Amino acid sequence: MLERKGKNDYTMKNCLFSRSRVLGFLLTALALATIAASKSKLDSRVRDLTDYFQSVQQDSSKAVPAEILSKAEGLVIMRDYKAGFIVGLSGGHGVAIVKNKATRTWGPVGFVKAGEGSFGFQAGAQRDDLILVLMNSDGLSVLTNPNLKLGVDVRATLGPKSAGDQANFKTDKTPVLVYGDTKGLFGGAAIETGGLFPDGGDNEEYYDQKISVNEVLTGGKVQPTPAAKLLAEKIEQYAKPAVGAPAAAATGKNEEVK
Repeated sequence: MLERKGKNDYTMKNCLFSRSRVLGFLLTALALATIAASKSKLDSRVRDLTDYFQSVQQDSSKAVPAEILSKAEGLVIMRDYKAGFIVGLSGGHGVAIVKNKATRTWGPVGFVKAGEGSFGFQAGAQRDDLILVLMNSDGLSVLTNPNLKLGVDVRATLGPKSAGDQANFKTDKTPVLVYGDTKGLFGGAAIETGGLFPDGGDNEEYYDQKISVNEVLTGGKVQPTPAAKLLAEKIEQYAKPAVGAPAAAATGKNEEVK
């Protein structure tokens, strides 16, 4: 009888062990599936932002001129803003991409989000998405120092659209040029507060490691994904005058986003 009880205990332990292994396997599979789904969603975001960039470049009233793109040190593509007279920046998400100083090629993408703040608009103005062209080290600092505020600590200017406009600015004095859906912006439009912040959770999920946005963009610790390479290809494509976006009619001097 004791022998039978021992066998029953052994069988029960084996059964519990087997169930634990199966449960562990299922939990692991679920976790991997969740991670894969999250990475796929982030990858889709990069591709969506690439599509938005291309759509801007195909519209002469919004496009970043080829000469500006060829001189750019970095780009930030933001989406998900709302419309209104004063619009908060909270809720905006995007990606940043920086040119390697040594190779002069575009690197991996880093995920960023907008901090709290506001743009000034004309009444009824509509503007959902923006491209920030970072022209020099001061412009890049908005990615590396979240304490800096666009238009406050770092000057931001509505980007020139024509050759005549381009002659009116110097890249050392205009760290950030604003393009995209800027139709509603008027002279003196300003970012009153707020800045760009790294989206740590998204960067960690996308690259399967705990990593800062600085390490992603300039640290050489990760390689560009296929989606990032596609974005880089589009930037290079439109940085060439022969195939770049057509220049818009001259609109006068740049308007500063103070």
